[in-house]
Amino acid sequence: MRKKYHELSLAKKFSLTSIGFFFLTILVLTVLIQFLYEKSVLNITSESYKEKFEIVSDNSQSILENSGKIAKVILTDEAIQNWFLQDSEESADQLKYKMQVEKRLDYLDALYPDKQYSSISVFDSYGHMVNSNSIRSEASKYEQFFNIIKENYNVKWLDLYEVSLGDYEKNGIGYIRYYRDYDSGLIKGYVLIEYQSPLLINNFAHIRYGETGSYLIADTDGNKKIENDQDVSGNISEEEYFQWAEDNKKGGKVFRIDGKRYLVTASVIPTLDWLMIGLTPVNELTKAGKAMTQIIYVVGIIAALISTFFSLRVSHSVTKPLIYLTDTMKKFGKGDLSVRVPVLYEDEIGILSEEFNKMSEQIRQLVDQVYREQRAKRKSELAALQAQINPHFLYNTLNSVSSLIKMNCPDEAFIMIQAIGTFYRTSLSDGKTLIPLEQEITNIENYIKIQKVRYGNKIEYEIDIENEILQEWIVKLTLQPLIENSIYHGIKEMRGKGIIRIKGWKEKNKVFIQVSDNGLGIPEEKLEELFSKDYREKGSAFGLFNIQQRLQIYFGKEYGLTVESKLSQGTKATVCIPVDFKREEDRK
Repeated sequence: MRKKYHELSLAKKFSLTSIGFFFLTILVLTVLIQFLYEKSVLNITSESYKEKFEIVSDNSQSILENSGKIAKVILTDEAIQNWFLQDSEESADQLKYKMQVEKRLDYLDALYPDKQYSSISVFDSYGHMVNSNSIRSEASKYEQFFNIIKENYNVKWLDLYEVSLGDYEKNGIGYIRYYRDYDSGLIKGYVLIEYQSPLLINNFAHIRYGETGSYLIADTDGNKKIENDQDVSGNISEEEYFQWAEDNKKGGKVFRIDGKRYLVTASVIPTLDWLMIGLTPVNELTKAGKAMTQIIYVVGIIAALISTFFSLRVSHSVTKPLIYLTDTMKKFGKGDLSVRVPVLYEDEIGILSEEFNKMSEQIRQLVDQVYREQRAKRKSELAALQAQINPHFLYNTLNSVSSLIKMNCPDEAFIMIQAIGTFYRTSLSDGKTLIPLEQEITNIENYIKIQKVRYGNKIEYEIDIENEILQEWIVKLTLQPLIENSIYHGIKEMRGKGIIRIKGWKEKNKVFIQVSDNGLGIPEEKLEELFSKDYREKGSAFGLFNIQQRLQIYFGKEYGLTVESKLSQGTKATVCIPVDFKREEDRK
């Protein structure tokens, strides 16, 4: 039975999972019902708060709009106008008018028994003041308002939450109107109608936002005025919910505040352009439906468990061979071309695995073929480049020996022949292209001996190579052309003695060998010419391109040669090779 099951097609295997789709549907419906329930509750609540906010806003607007009517009554009263027009000196007439003003203010207090304002203060242009009965005992505190009112007479609404006046500690808002004498055109008086925070708070007190919710009043700059029936301070302009409320002064939206979800509703008091913001915890709004939600969750979880059981049974048989195939392909992608996928079944996945095995075998064979071809090509390139260097150097040396013999200098000729013999014996190195750095150093010492015979004491050299890198592998005849460049392009034409320094050191996983001189230096255009592919000049070394090519063919593009040169200061040529490089013969 199990074997027959494994022989089924992939489509039939997946068709068995359709049984679990029923339970998955229940789970989806569970989440969907909860989402729709919460959305419905939030929409209804938002609309409810919207209506309450509109009522509060209308009430606040009505109270504030009355301030204009009250101010008009005050400023058109003949007794108050006469008091405004009195001189600054105290007189019997002024005292009489002041008492009349007090009566007018007392009359207004009686006219508005429901306290639609907190207090009224009237100032003449000299700073004399008359207050309504409710604050006459505190009159001295209000004298400080004169200068502020005088400076802000065009403001109309004064934010007392932002005003700091000595011992005046009340919060609220003030309505300012001025009286202008039509004969002189001068401002002769002011009226301040005060709406203290208890009066404002009383307008919002009947609105509740759940058990732990809150409301707050803030201006458009985010400065808080009232929160939960209390005067507060602070700024919420950076809060996301405030920025939303500022742009959406109607309706509601859910925000996460201090890790908790809140329904935020907003409205505006048009006269003040203040925002009313309500914050109601979402979990309090939806707690009535929690029991239903919990039942739905239980059903959903049971359905999910059952569907998971069936899905696992089916998916395991499908995914197991796919996992084998995936793991094998990852190994193959990392370069292991020998891996193969076990063909466990005869279904579509089994056919896919078998075809992958055939493809990987073909790729392995192609890679081996390309590797062998590239290896043969690299060897031929190295041999061709090497063949260019050896005859060139031999020709120059024999030419020098011939010249010495003609000049009857047998001792110098003998030194050169002995040095060239040692040089070529070392260079041949059993036909190997890579030699130890120690052997390459011996080569350049013999080469410099030959050149010292030609140039005498004009050439001196210093060698400073770290012992730990002497056995590192380097392409033979890498340093000799650099020495030759130092002589022909740096030291040969200079006055005085030339010094060639050969320095070698290890840095992380790389070895650096530097050949420097104190010669004339090489012009930038000449340096580019030396690096060109086709450079060759009679009596000079081959181009630096030759050295670069040989190093990169063998070690890779991250290694090679760099040259720095400054006129009248000298030239530095630095060779970079890898540490612990394995030759092909060492890899076998």
